Amino acid sequence: MFTMAAPEPEPQMPKGNVQLQTRNNSQPGAIEVVEVRGDDHHTLALLLWLLLTPSILMGTLLVLSWSWFTALVAVLLGFVFFRHLTLRWERPGPLPAPPSPDGTRPRSNSSPVPDTSTLPAVYFLYVLGSGGHSAELVDTITTQFKGQPNQHRRYVITSGDSSSKGMAEKLEARIFKAHPDAKAGTVDIFKIRRARDVHQSLLTAPWTCLVSAGHAISALTRAPTSRSAKRFGYQFKYPHVIVTNGPASGFIVSLVAHVLKVFYLVPKNRLKVVYIESWARSRTLSLTGKLFLWTGIADKFCVQHERLARLTGGEYLPRVGIKPALPG
Repeated sequence: MFTMAAPEPEPQMPKGNVQLQTRNNSQPGAIEVVEVRGDDHHTLALLLWLLLTPSILMGTLLVLSWSWFTALVAVLLGFVFFRHLTLRWERPGPLPAPPSPDGTRPRSNSSPVPDTSTLPAVYFLYVLGSGGHSAELVDTITTQFKGQPNQHRRYVITSGDSSSKGMAEKLEARIFKAHPDAKAGTVDIFKIRRARDVHQSLLTAPWTCLVSAGHAISALTRAPTSRSAKRFGYQFKYPHVIVTNGPASGFIVSLVAHVLKVFYLVPKNRLKVVYIESWARSRTLSLTGKLFLWTGIADKFCVQHERLARLTGGEYLPRVGIKPALPG
């Protein structure tokens, strides 16, 4: 489905059976639910830095002349634009696809799932939406899942979304049933603020979007409890791959990840964004899909219909003929 860059060399994974633990370490196998807390100093520092940058620029307007201020803003915007282009240029292209059984057309122009079992760490972050978005992403994980002990999965859900939480728990129950040994890896669920509530006023939406972005920083930078730095170093500090398929929160999390990469706040081989357009979209993109396409922040932009792939230039990721990797 996508190609993932190998993480930087760090201490190897400790051998032995790695058991998933809850927050109180009393129920092995249960899914830890993580929420944003006030003592997350690393997240607070990053958020403060991002908020202070425009404030400092506005403050310089009172000290410097208008021409100097304009030059400073131009340099900053030029740096951001150059970094954005650099990140896009560094993305690997798709591998050649195998032909279909009848030899008439390619089966897909997306890269095959790489073998990551020998890496010291593999960390996926899945952004779940509500209803159909979550169901589709869970189905995608089911068809692509490969059990290995060096893997951690984090599901990001919005506050009040009990449906997505239930889907993630059912999926993980299947994973642990199929892999009762350490190959199931570890998992947690991270709750963030919704970007905008139903019927919420547009006047207050910018504030809730900002709060959601702050929570997204925490979800992207807080290491899993089950993969502590004392045992694993910084291998699980940042996700390797972010996967989303349409919810608005997925775009906010991905945008925050892109900003962190633009300003060199995370390693360049982390926070790779994979966007998969909904299977229901066969002729036009969803609003979230258009945002990903226009901004170019996704490292992999995938669609599930050939016609839409030709129209958008996205990578064709078919659903038909894919067999589930998990039983049940």
